[in-house]
Amino acid sequence: MAFKWKRQENDIARVVPKSQVGGFFRKDIILSPNEKAAMIKNGEVQETVDEGKLRVGGILKPGNIGKDVDVALMDTSPKDLQWIQTELWTLDNQKVGCSGLLRFRIQEPKRFFQMLYSYTTPDKKGERILSVEDIYDRLESETITLVLEPEVRKESVEKLYGNRDLRLKLENELEMRLKSTLSLWGLETLKYTVKWDIGSYGEVMQATNDFNTTEELAELDTLAVEGDSERRGREDVAELRADNASTAAQNDFERSQQYKDVTSQLELEKLQHEADMREAREAIALKEELKLTKARGMRAELEVEQDMKDREHGRDIEYLKTITESGGADAAKVVTEGREYGKMSAAQLEALAKVRQSEMIAKEDKVRFMMDVEDRERADSYRRQGLDAAMMGAAHGKTSPTVRKCSGCGSTVPAEASFCSQCGKQLSGN
Repeated sequence: MAFKWKRQENDIARVVPKSQVGGFFRKDIILSPNEKAAMIKNGEVQETVDEGKLRVGGILKPGNIGKDVDVALMDTSPKDLQWIQTELWTLDNQKVGCSGLLRFRIQEPKRFFQMLYSYTTPDKKGERILSVEDIYDRLESETITLVLEPEVRKESVEKLYGNRDLRLKLENELEMRLKSTLSLWGLETLKYTVKWDIGSYGEVMQATNDFNTTEELAELDTLAVEGDSERRGREDVAELRADNASTAAQNDFERSQQYKDVTSQLELEKLQHEADMREAREAIALKEELKLTKARGMRAELEVEQDMKDREHGRDIEYLKTITESGGADAAKVVTEGREYGKMSAAQLEALAKVRQSEMIAKEDKVRFMMDVEDRERADSYRRQGLDAAMMGAAHGKTSPTVRKCSGCGSTVPAEASFCSQCGKQLSGN
């Protein structure tokens, strides 16, 4: 038994569970031209089958699909969709209409299958059916209304009637939106037309004039009401002023007097402040003058003191120069030391004398020690020389004196020495 899947002429897709296909011995689905079938398992398309006969089960021949598998049947022939929008309101509150033809077909079955599952609900038997009317409902709510209504609302009916470029702009934008939406659903746009229902030019002008007249009358009514309210308000204000004229005059006089008193007080405070500032500036100027005078006096004292020091220093230099030229550097040293000693106290002089005495004693001890060392070394040298001479005399069988005494200081010197190492006296020859 063959299974015909379309229930109505406008059906474009249907999901049929395997259990709903008729037939006991054989379960076949006949695919006419421009029809496709998709095997669905766990919500995903496993494969697609083009036109022909599809066997899904039966006792004699189990078929070529497994258990718990649905079949999505799709009509890929072109479909015409007549769309219409009868209530589009312009900026001046005039109603216009717009209609057209949209021809499309299924281009990508897998993507269209996603739309089929997204925009349909299964019935009690588990079947899903998608018709051209369902697609139109989605396009009307998601695309056509969202494009036309806000754009038409921005323009007046007169501008929409006489501006063909504006209408073409709206048509192109709607076409672009429709193609984009249909492409997301796996559908291809084949034809697109638009027809505007704006009415005749006379009706448009009459509607425009009626609108303007209505607006002007409403504005005049509003102005009349506002004028009456304003006139009554002025009358109420005049009556209130007449009733409170004496009180207002008295209050104005009191405020004027109070203003004058405050102004006078501010003027007095300002004059007093200026006098205080002037005295302060004079005091500051006097203080600065005193500082300058004091600084000048201190500078004069410093100059006198420096001049005296320079003169004293000049006298000292002259005195030292005279001493140096007459007595030499030693006399200048003695004078300098004498001046330094003259500045010291008795205790300092005593301490300095002790230091000098200690230095002299240490120096004398050092000289004495060095002389002793030299004497010992000289005696050793003489002894070695005597021994050497004795050994040489013994070797030659002839003896000669090896040392002799200085006739000046009596010190022992080598026999061959020409001068005394102690006093430096020249020794006579042998």
